Amino acid sequence: MTLSKAYQQIMIILGLSIAEMAMLFYAFSKNSRDWLFFCLVLMIVLVVIILRATGDFYQNEKIRRQLERMTKNIVNHQPVSPLFVRPGNPYKQIADQLTELQSRQQDASKTIKNSNTELVTILSSLPVGIMVIDSSQDVIFANHRMASTLQHTIMNQPHPYSQDIRNYQLLSLIEKVFNDHHSQHAEVRSVGDNSQTWDTSVVFNQLDNDFHVSVIVYDISDIINVKQMQIDFLRNASHELKTPVTAISGFAKTLLGGAMDDRKTLVEFLKIIDQQSTQLTSLIQDVLTISHIQNGGPHQTQAINLKDFVDSHLESYISMARVQDISLINQVPENAVINGDPQNLTRIFQNLVSNAIKYNRPSGSVTIGYSANDSFWQLKVSDTGIGIAQKDTSRLFERFYRADDSRTKQKVSGTGLGLAIVKELVDAIGGVIHVKSQRGVGSTFTVEFPINESDTGDSTMAHKLNEPPAAPNSNLGSTNTKD
Repeated sequence: MTLSKAYQQIMIILGLSIAEMAMLFYAFSKNSRDWLFFCLVLMIVLVVIILRATGDFYQNEKIRRQLERMTKNIVNHQPVSPLFVRPGNPYKQIADQLTELQSRQQDASKTIKNSNTELVTILSSLPVGIMVIDSSQDVIFANHRMASTLQHTIMNQPHPYSQDIRNYQLLSLIEKVFNDHHSQHAEVRSVGDNSQTWDTSVVFNQLDNDFHVSVIVYDISDIINVKQMQIDFLRNASHELKTPVTAISGFAKTLLGGAMDDRKTLVEFLKIIDQQSTQLTSLIQDVLTISHIQNGGPHQTQAINLKDFVDSHLESYISMARVQDISLINQVPENAVINGDPQNLTRIFQNLVSNAIKYNRPSGSVTIGYSANDSFWQLKVSDTGIGIAQKDTSRLFERFYRADDSRTKQKVSGTGLGLAIVKELVDAIGGVIHVKSQRGVGSTFTVEFPINESDTGDSTMAHKLNEPPAAPNSNLGSTNTKD
């Protein structure tokens, strides 16, 4: 359209120029002033037309250059200012279309940017480590979980992945993906003070003319530990069950084979069978107890005078403590009253006191202590026994677990589930149990029982507020029960 209009203007100017030349020739040949006047008027019209055509040309050229720059900016995804063209201009339709295209491109870019931001936010909050490596082997993205997994600060700027990853097995997986262009999956084990196991996927992502490699790392150390604990549990449970069953079966077969004819042997074997049956029953009962605790159930809480509670239960351990001349000391204050489930509290107390006596030394002591604050109250069971090695404390509450010394030197009987039951009971009521122990000195088990809002007005807090400052420690070393 622009070329057509320019062609028309050129033809008009050319026609008028020819007419002007003819009229001038005719006017000079006839020496006519009238024709000379007409020639002057026609020349003025011709000059006006030429000036207008020149102005239109420069205006259109300016618009054309602006459209050219606008097109380049759109292609290069750079900001573009809208171009406004007057109606009737041959470039108006093109300018309007480019302005609309640029507006749509901006909207699309904004949508993509928002999607990328949302995607980065999601990837950053995932509980798995993610790292994206481009074809130049530079890290272009890594979330916080990956940095914590690798225990290394990852820069935001592109950099070689070898600066962040030092694990040889993981480096080998990534290198294999770069060489083969095939995804890899394996369990990678870290080496260091805190050994970890990672479920690792190195994914090859093919793009249009390029590719990326994504490294996805998930810490499965806890799963591996739980799996190992299950294996240990089954192995230990089988061992603990096999011992009494084998004894019962063996002595029963011996009796059936003719040994029952000897009265003395019969009585002796029957006592052993009864003892092993009791051990087996106790083991089964402990396993059922743990299962019952894990299934949950209502807690029948009531006000309990803790000192009287401790005294009544210590009486049942007098004979057991007398064997090694162990002193049982109750340091719970007279007016310490707590709200709790008597049945669960009895199980916790009996298991802790029983262990404190079993693993004690001759002429040692077992001390029961108490303290409280606004949030919880504590029951402490301390002994002067053989103590627990540091390497064993972390596994002390596992089912059937016993420290080596307790198996080889002390030869203490039991199911190996006592502390596991205590841990399950304490967890069920939202409490916490702590252990402090030193080899050759003794151990202290501290159980923290939470105080509910309904308990804040009971006598537990009244005791805490009204007792004399030195009351809990005033009878340290005194012996309430001497065996």
